Amino acid sequence: MTAEKLKARKVARRPSQRQLRSDAEKYRKRALELGAADAKVIPASYAVVDERVRLKCAVPRCHLYGECVNCPPYTPPPSQMRRILKKYKYAVLFKTHVSPITDFVDDEKWHIGHMAHQRKIHDIASAIEGLAFNDSHYLAAGFAAGGCKTALCSGQVCQFLDSGRCRFPLKARPSMEGVGIDVFDLVTKVGWDVYPIAVREVDPESVGCAISVGIVFIH
Repeated sequence: MTAEKLKARKVARRPSQRQLRSDAEKYRKRALELGAADAKVIPASYAVVDERVRLKCAVPRCHLYGECVNCPPYTPPPSQMRRILKKYKYAVLFKTHVSPITDFVDDEKWHIGHMAHQRKIHDIASAIEGLAFNDSHYLAAGFAAGGCKTALCSGQVCQFLDSGRCRFPLKARPSMEGVGIDVFDLVTKVGWDVYPIAVREVDPESVGCAISVGIVFIH
């Protein structure tokens, strides 16, 4: 059975608010269809950019810092991101539940376990962004969770940094935190539960839930 093809929409210079809200709701539902545990249409202004978030990529230094083109220091700096996000009005925020929680908490399972969970966020973010682009929201921009080097390339050397050719050019995205978005602040702002997890030290029984989060800015 052949999948139904998407219909392209003519670009409108100023789409109506009704159309924007309708499209955002469509993308929210699509995120759920793609496997998100929950998704919300939010004002883009809910996403706060804080230099300290990106600082945490370097202090203490993440194992992906400088190892992937979609991780700092290669991602847009917070000052630029702050200016860019002011131009957006709506976004779709989505999350997946990590199960078992030990995929994020257990030190031995984390390195492999988190790959599949964060890959799912890349899959959803890229799909929603592509759908929005097809609907004439050509400036839609998606951000995922974690580094695409592990989520998509299983820890292999970043091919873009090595040769200038990304293995997954249409799917790889910077993480929200990698561009300075305060994910914890945003998640609690919409009423979702989130726990900071320090691998090796956190008792899994104390973690009520583990989640992975992505976002697509629409217009």
